Amino acid sequence: MEKSTATFKPEDSGFPDCLRSIPSPPAQLYMQGRLPSMPRVAVVGSRDADEYGLRMAGELGAGLAQAGVTVVNGGAAGVDTAALTGCLESGGSAVVVLGTGLDQVYPASNRGLFARLPERGALLTEHAEGTHGLRGHFATRNRIVSGLALGVVVVRAAEKSGSLITARYAGRQGRLLMAVPGQAGERLSGGANWLLRRGAILIESASDVLQALELTDHPQKSLAFAEKTSPVDLAANEDERQMLQALASGPGPIDMMATRSGLDSAKTASLLLQLEIKGLVQQQPGMVYSLAKTT
Repeated sequence: MEKSTATFKPEDSGFPDCLRSIPSPPAQLYMQGRLPSMPRVAVVGSRDADEYGLRMAGELGAGLAQAGVTVVNGGAAGVDTAALTGCLESGGSAVVVLGTGLDQVYPASNRGLFARLPERGALLTEHAEGTHGLRGHFATRNRIVSGLALGVVVVRAAEKSGSLITARYAGRQGRLLMAVPGQAGERLSGGANWLLRRGAILIESASDVLQALELTDHPQKSLAFAEKTSPVDLAANEDERQMLQALASGPGPIDMMATRSGLDSAKTASLLLQLEIKGLVQQQPGMVYSLAKTT
């Protein structure tokens, strides 16, 4: 890709403000194009999505573009590509976060798609040119995908899908988590339906996304994210706050957390699951729970 590349560090004015306050912000960003200033939403999902998943992703990308919302993802095959294609074909802007250097194209099938991005948004990475895609790179880049967005929509994901990594980052960063439901029992429905059972917002169209993010009346909603100074700041309600405060006193099993929080055991177990998917709590061997590390 023979495009001019800009390099930004956190102290530079061109570094995205929304990434400065996330856990483990990138030490530098290499960018081709320009990060759009309009609201951004991440649409992610399975690389081997079926017809339903590809259709939903394409419709979401197109609908968000028509509403003036930028689509963000990692540019993988399947759902990511369908969402980006729907967005660009509808005249929208898009951002792709690579797990490689900017001079590498992965997947190779997206060479043409990536070539269009600097004119319609941005192609960016934390890796220098010459860096090939390692498995760990694709997992860690997901924190940038979610960090750039107001919220994350998961479309078609198996129970161990990499999209759930993005979902966990979204929860830890205080971004809104959404998912498109799938038919019960299908392999590609497992991850999204699991998220929905744990509090993700059910999404069936781009208008659902806009409503969930309160963008219907304010299409130019600010992208300034409040800096989170502790896990308790990310609590969605008083019950979550009580549980996080209980965990702040140290690790322990469910019954100990119930005693500390003053909540019954069933409520405690449910809250711990919700907080685990948000990335705020981690389960240790022996069903012992603790606050997740944020760095």
